[in-house]
Amino acid sequence: MQKLIEEIKKTSGDMARRGWAESNGGNISLRLNSENYAYLNEFQPKSGWTQLPVAMPEIAGERFLVTGTGRFLRNIEVFPEKNIGVIEIDQKGEAWQLLWGYEPIGAPTSELPAHLLSHVSIKQKSNNQSFAFIHTHPNSVIALTYAVANLDTKSLSRLLWQSHAECVVVFPQGIEFLPWVMAGSMDLGRATANAMSRRNLAVWEFHGICGCGRNLDEAFGRIDVAEKAADICLRVMAAGGAKKTLTETQIRAIAENFNCPFDESLFD
Repeated sequence: MQKLIEEIKKTSGDMARRGWAESNGGNISLRLNSENYAYLNEFQPKSGWTQLPVAMPEIAGERFLVTGTGRFLRNIEVFPEKNIGVIEIDQKGEAWQLLWGYEPIGAPTSELPAHLLSHVSIKQKSNNQSFAFIHTHPNSVIALTYAVANLDTKSLSRLLWQSHAECVVVFPQGIEFLPWVMAGSMDLGRATANAMSRRNLAVWEFHGICGCGRNLDEAFGRIDVAEKAADICLRVMAAGGAKKTLTETQIRAIAENFNCPFDESLFD
């Protein structure tokens, strides 16, 4: 358990220092594996059961380390017990209770529906091998959704793949583009979970990005590469626009060289 707390402290600190987590922006969740349960079994529940907006039997009985609503990610390094908590889902997947954290009182992020629904997709897609989900507000990714008209999943994926040679290796399935939906809503939660069933990254228009991975490093790394590519793209636009880009042939060669089968439908 302490190892996971150290990992979330490092990731949240990195996000804050990059300017991705202004005020209480951004949130992180980790689905815990059974080896972490022994530590938590020593604690009595700190709350009653809170009904989930929709039943999720796929994660019934599971436990999640989640950042708190209204909490600043930059403060997790200083006082983790106040700013993160562990929740447990009941045996029907219909409600959650607090086991640890959010001192002296608090609750999980308002984006909990997007996190839990996405964990259902991630668990199924990865054959129970992926545990981390991050939502954050990187400057360049957000700016790109204002700067480029008529973005969709295909155009955004191609734009980033062509802007930075690492992209097709780090997110070969592309990056899902989700038109603006109200933050914290079930509509956004469902759309994000649907995206996570196909890809490992999703951009929320005018808002931010979500990424998943086996662990926080993998999820963070995917977001970091997408943000770097978006920054390069914006710099090129500011310098007068692209005079040349990575070609489809070059992107295919990169993917083949690194043995990364990619979503070829994004080139149709």
